[in-house]
Amino acid sequence: MFHIVLTDGLLVIRHLFGFSGDSLTSGAVSGGANRGSSDAIATYLKDADIDGDGESKPLTDGLLLIRYLFGFSGESLILGAIGTGATRRTAQDVEADIQDGCQRNKPCAVNR
Repeated sequence: MFHIVLTDGLLVIRHLFGFSGDSLTSGAVSGGANRGSSDAIATYLKDADIDGDGESKPLTDGLLLIRYLFGFSGESLILGAIGTGATRRTAQDVEADIQDGCQRNKPCAVNR
C-alpha cells in the first residue's frame, strides 16, 4: 500500500500542481506501470475532481486521494480538504466516489 501512495499519490499531486514531462514522472513511475508516459498519465488524470466542486485541485482532490490511499477514513479523510461548492462533503460520499472511480477507470491507481 505504501508503494502505491509514493508513486500514484505523488503523480496525482504533481499533475494537479501542473507538472508535466519528466518533472511529472521522474522517480514516480514504477517499472510495471500501464501508464508510463507523462501524456498517458495526464490524460488519465483529466477527471480528478473527487469532491465534486467542478475543479481538480491539488490541495483538495489531491489531498483527499492521498489520504484515502494512506487509509484515512471518516472525518480525518475530509478535514480541511473539501473545496468550496463541493457536492461531495462527507467522508462517505468521498470514499464512495473514489471507490466508484476505481471501477470506472477514474483516477485512483495511476500506475496500474
